[in-house]
Amino acid sequence: MSVLRPLDKQPGLNTATILLVGTEDALLQQLADAMLKEDCASELKIHLARSLPLPSDVNRPRIDLIMFVVNLHSKYSLQNVEESLRHVDATFFLGKVGFLAMGEGRLS
Repeated sequence: MSVLRPLDKQPGLNTATILLVGTEDALLQQLADAMLKEDCASELKIHLARSLPLPSDVNRPRIDLIMFVVNLHSKYSLQNVEESLRHVDATFFLGKVGFLAMGEGRLS
């Protein structure tokens, strides 16, 4: 298990790989399905993860964008994202990381 770096692997031709990280499996799957339905000139691949670090796998594709999904109703969700950020190289934050907050209202 290692830190994710944006230049670890060569980019694929006309391919983008997005990593969705969050504790809500159903929410991540819905988001992935909606993204895959959109018409895109390139091939879009989406991988889901509950947290980082990812297992070291030689066959894992290059990650082009990491999207952290935070459920505002879950304190654990925010803690999970905070802990996962430690496993992302600082250079990823130059346009390759996004945060999506889901839910509304106050934490109980």
